[in-house]
Amino acid sequence: MNAHAQVDQIKFWFDSIVEIETALIGGVILHPEALGSVLQTGLEAAHFGDLGCASLWQRIEGIVSRGGAIDHRTVLQGGAGLVVGEGASPGAFLAKIMAEAARANSLAEYASIVRSAWVIRRVFDAADKARDEVAGADSVTLARSLIETVDGLRDSAIERSGSTRGSLGKIAAAVGLAAQEMLQGTRERPPATGLSDLDKHLPMGGLAPGSLIILAGRTGQGKTLVASALGGKMATRGKGAIYFSLEVPASEISARIICERIGGRGPVYGDVLAGKLTEDQLEKFIWASAEAEKLPLHIDDTPALTIQDIHLAAKKQAATMARADTPLSLVIIDHAQIVKGSSRHQGNRVGELGEIANGAKVMAKQLGCAVVLCCQLNRGVEARDDKRPMLSDLRASGELEEAADAVLMLYREAYYLERSQAFRSEDPAAIEMMAAVRNQIEIGIEKSRQGSTGRATLWCDPGRSILADQQRWS
Repeated sequence: MNAHAQVDQIKFWFDSIVEIETALIGGVILHPEALGSVLQTGLEAAHFGDLGCASLWQRIEGIVSRGGAIDHRTVLQGGAGLVVGEGASPGAFLAKIMAEAARANSLAEYASIVRSAWVIRRVFDAADKARDEVAGADSVTLARSLIETVDGLRDSAIERSGSTRGSLGKIAAAVGLAAQEMLQGTRERPPATGLSDLDKHLPMGGLAPGSLIILAGRTGQGKTLVASALGGKMATRGKGAIYFSLEVPASEISARIICERIGGRGPVYGDVLAGKLTEDQLEKFIWASAEAEKLPLHIDDTPALTIQDIHLAAKKQAATMARADTPLSLVIIDHAQIVKGSSRHQGNRVGELGEIANGAKVMAKQLGCAVVLCCQLNRGVEARDDKRPMLSDLRASGELEEAADAVLMLYREAYYLERSQAFRSEDPAAIEMMAAVRNQIEIGIEKSRQGSTGRATLWCDPGRSILADQQRWS
């Protein structure tokens, strides 16, 4: 294809986008009841390529902010010429949009196309700028500038679904209606973890949609144990879950979840991975694996993902689950320190972790699910006599605490006791203590919006990744 043909093709594409923009504006005017779906995409006037459509969208946003009604009179009064030319009347433009306006159920999709087209135009602009600067700019600096531009555009391409905008009265009325429906049993409550000792502390009594939960601890304290147990418990109850395992291979996560489903008489997941099973254990594992095929749990162990990569992958998987009538309820990211940072904070890990935490919170809101972000604490915990982690141990990790709706700190006394000199020398008191705490894991709820702080002591079998309420095993 020659250069002239390419230019003609690009012009044709831009013209087609302007038609979509016009159809979108017309559709909003003719179907104001569907405006909410458009606003939830985060569409702004700057996203329009046509200045006239951009101006009309600003009018619409202004009317909404004043609490006014959207119709052809309020939007087009004095503004029709912006789209169809000077001297045009509102009546002429109304006739035009009556023929070309998008349908009400297509408006959100049209808005997404307009936003995507804005991203593409910015890519073209970045490419033109690079061509202009390539002769005189340092190649490394130019490359970093382009990467930052592309990262920013990718952030902008993610829709703002899950957001709510409106007057206090309207939003409060919607909250009241949701509460009434939950009381009547016609609306499902936020999904619980299945661990009542923990649920009573969490926001809204469980894994609240839109919430970010930080699951933090030192090595060996049970982050993956708790995370995999939560994912398995959610999926067992028919709730969609996605597990991004950036460090541990998917085979281990799946073995943990299957062994947890089999229970206390099943194999240890490490023996499964090593092939050290009896025939009976193997039969149980294969049977449980076949049963698990029906569970809505997706595991992704792709390494070196950015938080934007995770968001886009989760969004795609959420759409797949929605088509199967299984809405996504939980995303697990294991763990924050291995999520790849963007070029914006290159060399500044505190800044990277802040970006990751904030990105995870945005993902939770936009996908309408809970996000559990596992976090590795630094070695400062080990220097204390009491090795239970505290909220201050997390503050060195940038904005993790600020972004979180709940912060859970893990502590297993058995881990430290097993490594103590007293236990290794077979001190009777240490052996007795080990017998008492071997199957205990403490979860300190150090922060909980809409919930309560405190401590939940749960029963665990680390070898089988089993996690349960204490009273169940007492």
